[in-house]
Amino acid sequence: MTARTPSSSTPRRSVLVLTDDVLASSMAGPAIRAWNIAEVLSEHHDVRLASTVRSEASSPRFAVCDGTPERLRGIAEGQEVIVVQGFTLAKHPWLASLGARLVVDLYDPIHLEILEMAKEESPARRAEMLQASVRALHTQVAQGDFFLAASERQRDLWLGHLAAWGRVNDATYQQDPTLRSLVDVAPFGIPRDDATTTSPALRGTIPGIGADDLVLLWGGGVYNWFDPVTLVRAVAGLRDAAGPTPVRLVFMGTTHPSLDDPDTAALREAVATAAELGVLDTHVFFVEGWVPYAQRADFLLDADIGVSTHLDHVETAFSFRTRMLDYLWAGLPIVCTEGDTFAELVARHDLGRVVPPRDPAALARAIGELLDPAVRAACTSRIVEVREQFRWDVALRPLVSYCGQAARAADLATGTRAVGTGAALGGRVDDLVGDVRRYVAVNGWKRLLRRAGQLAWQRSRTLTRL
Repeated sequence: MTARTPSSSTPRRSVLVLTDDVLASSMAGPAIRAWNIAEVLSEHHDVRLASTVRSEASSPRFAVCDGTPERLRGIAEGQEVIVVQGFTLAKHPWLASLGARLVVDLYDPIHLEILEMAKEESPARRAEMLQASVRALHTQVAQGDFFLAASERQRDLWLGHLAAWGRVNDATYQQDPTLRSLVDVAPFGIPRDDATTTSPALRGTIPGIGADDLVLLWGGGVYNWFDPVTLVRAVAGLRDAAGPTPVRLVFMGTTHPSLDDPDTAALREAVATAAELGVLDTHVFFVEGWVPYAQRADFLLDADIGVSTHLDHVETAFSFRTRMLDYLWAGLPIVCTEGDTFAELVARHDLGRVVPPRDPAALARAIGELLDPAVRAACTSRIVEVREQFRWDVALRPLVSYCGQAARAADLATGTRAVGTGAALGGRVDDLVGDVRRYVAVNGWKRLLRRAGQLAWQRSRTLTRL
C-alpha cells in the first residue's frame, strides 16, 4: 500500500503520542522520534505528546503533557489514536481497552538490544530482562492496529513476529494482501530545515583540537552493541603514522538523559584503551553529559566525518542507527561498520566508507582516504541528494496516512484472529505461572505440592475406571 498524504477533507483526530523517555532539552532517540511524530501529525490532527517519565519541553504546535502514572489515564481517555513504543503498553496495558486505534512503533528491536545491554548482568538477571522485553513485544503485537518498522529489513522481522502471533491471517490478508496496512516502514528522520550552527563546539572549544585538524564525531551514546575500542585503536594508529593532518576523535555523548546508570562496558573499555595507548584527551575526547538536542548541529557542523562502529551480532542486522541520520542532516561523510541497513545505504550511494568489524587497520585506511577534502566534498554532494527521502514529513507518510483513516485492524475488528502457537501457548503459560504464584503467596509451597499430589491421585483413579 502506497502511503497517501491526507487531503483537506480528512477529519482531524485526537492523537496521543507516548514515550518512556524524557522530553526535555536533552533527549535520546525514542524521545526525539516521539517529538517529531507529534510535530508531523500536528499538521493534520490535534496532538498530545507525553512522557511517562518526565515532560519539561513545550511546543507551539502540540500539547506536551505529563504522562506519569497518576496523570496518564486522564490524558489518554477519549483519544482516537494512541501511538506507543518500547515498554509503554506493557507497563500500562489498560491503554488497549480505551477504544482508541493503537499504533505500535517498533523502530527499536528492544529484545535484541537486551541481549547486548544485559551481558554484564547475572544469568538470572539477563533472563529476566529478556523475558520482560519479549513480554512487552507480545503485548504490543497482540493489541496493535498498525505497526511501524524503521526499514524493510526490520519489517521482515516484525512480519515474522506478527505471523507467529497469529496476526497474519485471512482477515488481515483480505484487508490488504501486501500487509502494508498492518505493518509499514517509517524510518527515523531528519528536520525539514538543513543544519545551521550558532557557535563552534569542538575547534577552539575543546583543548587539543586545532582549527586544521580532521575531526571524527561519534554522535550519540556508547552502548554495549557498539565497538568504540576498534575506532580508538584506528585513531591511535593514525597518530603513529604521523601524517600531515592530525586526526581527532570526539565522542559527543556519554550520559544518557533517561537512564540512572548509563555507564557501559563498551564506554569504560574505550576510555581505558585510549588512556593505555596515550591518546586520551590528546587525540580521543569524551564529552561528559549529553549534548542538548537543539545544540547538536554545532557539534555536527564543526566535524569533518561522522563515525559509527559496531560488533557483528544479531542486533546489528536489524538496527537502524539514528545517529547516522544526523550525519546525513549535516552533510558529513560517514565511516561505519558493515552489516546493517545504513552501511548498505553508505556503500550503495558512496556516502563514505564501509569497513569490516573489528579491523582497526581497515578503519584507519578508510579514514585516511577521507583526509582528502575533494573526496569528502564528493561524498557530501551525494549525501545532499540521498537525505531528502529521510525528511521527517516524508519518512512518516505511512503514519500520517494511517491516522487519516484510523482503521481497526481487520482481525481485531471482527474477532476472527487466528491465534498462533506462540500466542496461545505463551498466554496459557503466563496465566498458569501467575496462578501458581498467587496460590503459593497465600498457601505456601507445601500446600501446593500436597494439592498437586491429590489431583494426580484423583486423575489416576478416573483413568483406571475408564
